Amino acid sequence: MDRAEKAGLGVALVGHVVLLAIMSLNLMSARPKPPLADAMDVMLVDKVALQSSSPEKAVEPPQQMEAPDVGKPEEATPPPEPTPAPTPPKPEPKPAVTPKPAPKPAKPTPAPPKAEAAKPAPEKPAAKAKPKATNLGDDFLKGIPASKSPGKGAIARAAVISPIQANGLAALIASQVKPCYTVPTGGAGATAIVTQVRLRLKPDGGIAVAPEVTGNAGVNDSNAAYLRQMNEAAVRALQRCAPYKLPPELYEGGWEDIKFNFRPNQMN
Repeated sequence: MDRAEKAGLGVALVGHVVLLAIMSLNLMSARPKPPLADAMDVMLVDKVALQSSSPEKAVEPPQQMEAPDVGKPEEATPPPEPTPAPTPPKPEPKPAVTPKPAPKPAKPTPAPPKAEAAKPAPEKPAAKAKPKATNLGDDFLKGIPASKSPGKGAIARAAVISPIQANGLAALIASQVKPCYTVPTGGAGATAIVTQVRLRLKPDGGIAVAPEVTGNAGVNDSNAAYLRQMNEAAVRALQRCAPYKLPPELYEGGWEDIKFNFRPNQMN
Protein backbone atom coordinates (compact mmCIF):
# COMPACT_ATOMS: atom_id res chain seq x y z
CA MET A 1 0.00 0.00 0.00
CA ASP A 2 1.26 3.43 -0.83
CA ARG A 3 1.09 6.50 1.36
CA ALA A 4 -2.20 7.92 -0.08
CA GLU A 5 -4.07 4.70 0.54
CA LYS A 6 -2.83 4.51 4.11
CA ALA A 7 -3.95 8.09 4.76
CA GLY A 8 -7.45 7.40 3.39
CA LEU A 9 -7.81 4.26 5.49
CA GLY A 10 -6.79 6.14 8.62
CA VAL A 11 -9.34 8.93 7.97
CA ALA A 12 -12.12 6.34 7.50
CA LEU A 13 -11.25 4.59 10.78
CA VAL A 14 -11.28 7.87 12.66
CA GLY A 15 -14.71 8.78 11.21
CA HIS A 16 -16.21 5.45 12.22
CA VAL A 17 -14.88 5.80 15.77
CA VAL A 18 -16.41 9.31 16.08
CA LEU A 19 -19.75 8.05 14.76
CA LEU A 20 -19.86 5.16 17.26
CA ALA A 21 -19.09 7.55 20.11
CA ILE A 22 -21.97 9.86 19.19
CA MET A 23 -24.42 6.97 18.99
CA SER A 24 -23.37 5.57 22.38
CA LEU A 25 -23.88 8.97 24.00
CA ASN A 26 -27.42 9.23 22.62
CA LEU A 27 -28.31 5.79 23.98
CA MET A 28 -26.95 6.54 27.42
CA SER A 29 -28.96 9.73 27.85
CA ALA A 30 -32.18 8.90 29.86
CA ARG A 31 -35.45 10.03 28.34
CA PRO A 32 -37.93 11.70 30.81
CA LYS A 33 -40.90 9.47 31.67
CA PRO A 34 -44.42 10.88 31.16
CA PRO A 35 -46.19 12.01 34.38
CA LEU A 36 -48.67 9.56 35.90
CA ALA A 37 -52.37 10.49 36.26
CA ASP A 38 -53.80 11.29 39.70
CA ALA A 39 -55.30 8.34 41.60
CA MET A 40 -59.09 8.11 42.07
CA ASP A 41 -60.71 7.12 45.36
CA VAL A 42 -63.17 4.24 45.00
CA MET A 43 -65.71 3.40 47.75
CA LEU A 44 -67.66 0.14 47.97
CA VAL A 45 -71.27 0.47 49.21
CA ASP A 46 -74.12 -1.93 49.89
CA LYS A 47 -77.11 -2.55 47.60
CA VAL A 48 -79.41 0.34 46.72
CA ALA A 49 -82.29 0.78 49.16
CA LEU A 50 -85.84 -0.15 48.05
CA GLN A 51 -87.41 2.96 49.66
CA SER A 52 -87.29 6.36 48.03
CA SER A 53 -85.08 8.93 49.64
CA SER A 54 -87.08 11.91 48.35
CA PRO A 55 -88.72 14.27 50.93
CA GLU A 56 -92.19 13.29 52.27
CA LYS A 57 -95.35 14.76 50.67
CA ALA A 58 -97.28 17.44 52.52
CA VAL A 59 -100.60 16.19 54.01
CA GLU A 60 -102.33 19.57 54.59
CA PRO A 61 -104.02 21.28 51.61
CA PRO A 62 -102.51 24.55 50.46
CA GLN A 63 -103.98 27.81 51.64
CA GLN A 64 -106.53 29.40 49.28
CA MET A 65 -105.58 32.76 47.83
CA GLU A 66 -108.15 35.60 48.03
CA ALA A 67 -108.24 38.43 45.52
CA PRO A 68 -108.27 41.97 46.99
CA ASP A 69 -111.57 43.88 46.97
CA VAL A 70 -111.18 46.61 44.41
CA GLY A 71 -114.81 47.84 44.34
CA LYS A 72 -117.27 48.44 41.50
CA PRO A 73 -115.79 49.78 38.34
CA GLU A 74 -116.79 53.28 37.35
CA GLU A 75 -119.13 53.52 34.37
CA ALA A 76 -117.58 55.14 31.34
CA THR A 77 -119.15 58.38 30.26
CA PRO A 78 -120.70 58.12 26.76
CA PRO A 79 -119.15 60.31 24.06
CA PRO A 80 -121.06 63.50 23.11
CA GLU A 81 -123.48 63.14 20.16
CA PRO A 82 -122.34 64.92 16.98
CA THR A 83 -124.26 67.96 15.94
CA PRO A 84 -126.15 67.44 12.63
CA ALA A 85 -124.90 69.41 9.61
CA PRO A 86 -127.27 72.14 8.33
CA THR A 87 -129.30 71.18 5.28
CA PRO A 88 -128.43 73.22 2.16
CA PRO A 89 -131.22 75.38 0.69
CA LYS A 90 -133.14 73.95 -2.24
CA PRO A 91 -132.33 75.57 -5.59
CA GLU A 92 -135.12 77.54 -7.13
CA PRO A 93 -136.48 76.01 -10.37
CA LYS A 94 -135.56 77.94 -13.52
CA PRO A 95 -138.42 78.93 -15.82
CA ALA A 96 -138.75 76.70 -18.90
CA VAL A 97 -137.81 78.41 -22.16
CA THR A 98 -140.40 77.83 -24.89
CA PRO A 99 -138.75 77.50 -28.34
CA LYS A 100 -139.89 79.92 -31.00
CA PRO A 101 -141.65 78.32 -33.99
CA ALA A 102 -139.46 78.12 -37.10
CA PRO A 103 -140.61 80.23 -40.03
CA LYS A 104 -142.36 78.32 -42.80
CA PRO A 105 -140.38 78.07 -46.05
CA ALA A 106 -141.76 79.97 -48.95
CA LYS A 107 -143.37 77.94 -51.69
CA PRO A 108 -141.18 77.71 -54.78
CA THR A 109 -142.57 79.44 -57.81
CA PRO A 110 -143.11 77.03 -60.69
CA ALA A 111 -140.65 77.42 -63.55
CA PRO A 112 -142.02 78.40 -66.88
CA PRO A 113 -142.56 75.48 -69.27
CA LYS A 114 -139.65 74.87 -71.60
CA ALA A 115 -140.20 75.16 -75.26
CA GLU A 116 -140.23 71.86 -77.04
CA ALA A 117 -137.03 71.19 -78.92
CA ALA A 118 -137.38 71.09 -82.61
CA LYS A 119 -137.37 67.52 -83.86
CA PRO A 120 -134.64 66.79 -86.37
CA ALA A 121 -135.79 66.02 -89.84
CA PRO A 122 -135.58 62.32 -90.70
CA GLU A 123 -132.58 61.46 -92.82
CA LYS A 124 -133.20 60.07 -96.21
CA PRO A 125 -131.92 56.50 -96.72
CA ALA A 126 -128.79 56.32 -98.79
CA ALA A 127 -129.13 54.91 -102.18
CA LYS A 128 -128.22 51.22 -102.29
CA ALA A 129 -125.18 50.38 -104.34
CA LYS A 130 -125.89 48.16 -107.25
CA PRO A 131 -124.16 44.77 -107.07
CA LYS A 132 -121.51 44.16 -109.60
CA ALA A 133 -122.10 41.46 -112.11
CA THR A 134 -120.16 38.19 -111.45
CA ASN A 135 -119.71 34.97 -113.29
CA LEU A 136 -120.79 32.83 -110.24
CA GLY A 137 -124.04 30.89 -110.56
CA ASP A 138 -126.87 30.73 -108.06
CA ASP A 139 -125.77 27.32 -106.75
CA PHE A 140 -122.23 28.23 -105.60
CA LEU A 141 -123.22 27.94 -101.88
CA LYS A 142 -124.63 24.39 -102.11
CA GLY A 143 -121.33 22.73 -101.15
CA ILE A 144 -120.83 24.88 -98.00
CA PRO A 145 -122.62 23.61 -94.85
CA ALA A 146 -124.97 25.99 -93.06
CA SER A 147 -123.20 25.59 -89.67
CA LYS A 148 -119.61 24.92 -88.72
CA SER A 149 -118.95 21.25 -88.02
CA PRO A 150 -117.21 20.57 -84.69
CA GLY A 151 -113.66 19.24 -84.88
CA LYS A 152 -113.08 15.56 -84.30
CA GLY A 153 -109.72 15.91 -82.53
CA ALA A 154 -109.83 15.05 -78.81
CA ILE A 155 -106.64 17.03 -78.14
CA ALA A 156 -106.58 20.79 -78.41
CA ARG A 157 -104.16 22.03 -81.01
CA ALA A 158 -101.17 23.62 -79.36
CA ALA A 159 -99.41 26.72 -80.54
CA VAL A 160 -95.83 26.58 -81.73
CA ILE A 161 -93.88 25.00 -78.87
CA SER A 162 -91.11 26.93 -77.21
CA PRO A 163 -87.43 25.89 -77.37
CA ILE A 164 -87.62 24.75 -73.74
CA GLN A 165 -90.57 22.46 -74.54
CA ALA A 166 -88.78 21.14 -77.64
CA ASN A 167 -85.70 20.28 -75.58
CA GLY A 168 -87.91 18.54 -73.03
CA LEU A 169 -89.58 16.41 -75.73
CA ALA A 170 -86.17 15.48 -77.16
CA ALA A 171 -84.97 14.42 -73.71
CA LEU A 172 -88.08 12.24 -73.21
CA ILE A 173 -87.61 10.52 -76.57
CA ALA A 174 -83.88 9.96 -75.91
CA SER A 175 -84.57 8.38 -72.49
CA GLN A 176 -87.08 5.95 -74.05
CA VAL A 177 -84.81 5.05 -77.03
CA LYS A 178 -81.78 4.06 -74.91
CA PRO A 179 -82.91 0.46 -74.18
CA CYS A 180 -83.52 -0.19 -77.89
CA TYR A 181 -80.22 1.16 -79.24
CA THR A 182 -77.23 -1.07 -79.99
CA VAL A 183 -73.97 0.69 -80.80
CA PRO A 184 -72.67 -0.69 -84.13
CA THR A 185 -69.07 -1.81 -84.39
CA GLY A 186 -66.99 0.88 -86.04
CA GLY A 187 -63.68 2.67 -85.98
CA ALA A 188 -62.55 5.45 -83.72
CA GLY A 189 -64.87 8.45 -83.75
CA ALA A 190 -67.90 6.62 -85.19
CA THR A 191 -70.02 7.46 -82.11
CA ALA A 192 -69.40 11.18 -82.73
CA ILE A 193 -71.75 11.09 -85.75
CA VAL A 194 -75.08 12.80 -84.96
CA THR A 195 -78.06 11.64 -87.06
CA GLN A 196 -80.85 14.15 -87.64
CA VAL A 197 -84.15 12.23 -88.00
CA ARG A 198 -87.65 13.48 -88.82
CA LEU A 199 -90.25 11.72 -86.64
CA ARG A 200 -93.94 11.74 -87.55
CA LEU A 201 -95.97 10.13 -84.79
CA LYS A 202 -99.58 9.19 -84.09
CA PRO A 203 -101.54 10.58 -81.12
CA ASP A 204 -100.90 7.31 -79.25
CA GLY A 205 -97.12 7.69 -79.73
CA GLY A 206 -96.82 5.14 -82.53
CA ILE A 207 -94.92 5.66 -85.81
CA ALA A 208 -97.17 7.31 -88.42
CA VAL A 209 -94.51 7.49 -91.16
CA ALA A 210 -91.15 5.71 -91.24
CA PRO A 211 -88.37 7.87 -89.70
CA GLU A 212 -86.51 9.91 -92.29
CA VAL A 213 -82.83 10.90 -92.03
CA THR A 214 -82.57 14.59 -92.91
CA GLY A 215 -78.92 15.30 -92.13
CA ASN A 216 -75.80 14.54 -90.09
CA ALA A 217 -73.30 16.32 -87.90
CA GLY A 218 -69.86 15.41 -86.55
CA VAL A 219 -68.74 13.66 -89.73
CA ASN A 220 -65.02 13.82 -90.63
CA ASP A 221 -62.49 11.89 -92.72
CA SER A 222 -61.85 9.31 -90.00
CA ASN A 223 -65.51 8.26 -89.47
CA ALA A 224 -67.13 9.03 -92.83
CA ALA A 225 -66.99 5.33 -93.79
CA TYR A 226 -69.41 4.50 -90.91
CA LEU A 227 -72.01 7.16 -91.74
CA ARG A 228 -74.59 4.82 -93.34
CA GLN A 229 -74.15 2.23 -90.59
CA MET A 230 -74.78 4.83 -87.82
CA ASN A 231 -77.87 6.24 -89.62
CA GLU A 232 -79.45 2.80 -89.99
CA ALA A 233 -78.80 1.98 -86.34
CA ALA A 234 -80.50 5.24 -85.26
CA VAL A 235 -83.60 4.65 -87.45
CA ARG A 236 -83.83 1.03 -86.27
CA ALA A 237 -83.79 2.06 -82.59
CA LEU A 238 -86.46 4.73 -83.08
CA GLN A 239 -88.81 2.24 -84.78
CA ARG A 240 -88.16 -0.49 -82.22
CA CYS A 241 -89.02 1.63 -79.14
CA ALA A 242 -92.34 3.03 -80.42
CA PRO A 243 -94.95 3.86 -79.15
CA TYR A 244 -93.61 6.74 -77.07
CA LYS A 245 -95.17 8.20 -73.93
CA LEU A 246 -95.25 11.97 -74.44
CA PRO A 247 -97.51 14.77 -73.08
CA PRO A 248 -100.75 14.74 -75.15
CA GLU A 249 -101.27 18.52 -74.86
CA LEU A 250 -98.10 19.05 -76.96
CA TYR A 251 -99.06 16.66 -79.77
CA GLU A 252 -100.50 18.95 -82.47
CA GLY A 253 -97.91 21.51 -83.37
CA GLY A 254 -95.34 19.65 -81.26
CA TRP A 255 -94.27 15.99 -81.36
CA GLU A 256 -96.77 15.22 -84.16
CA ASP A 257 -93.93 16.12 -86.55
CA ILE A 258 -90.61 16.67 -84.79
CA LYS A 259 -86.93 16.64 -85.73
CA PHE A 260 -84.81 14.56 -83.37
CA ASN A 261 -81.00 14.65 -83.13
CA PHE A 262 -79.81 11.12 -82.42
CA ARG A 263 -76.54 11.30 -80.45
CA PRO A 264 -74.88 7.89 -79.90
CA ASN A 265 -72.66 9.33 -77.13
CA GLN A 266 -75.76 9.98 -75.00
CA MET A 267 -77.20 6.47 -75.48
CA ASN A 268 -74.63 4.69 -73.31
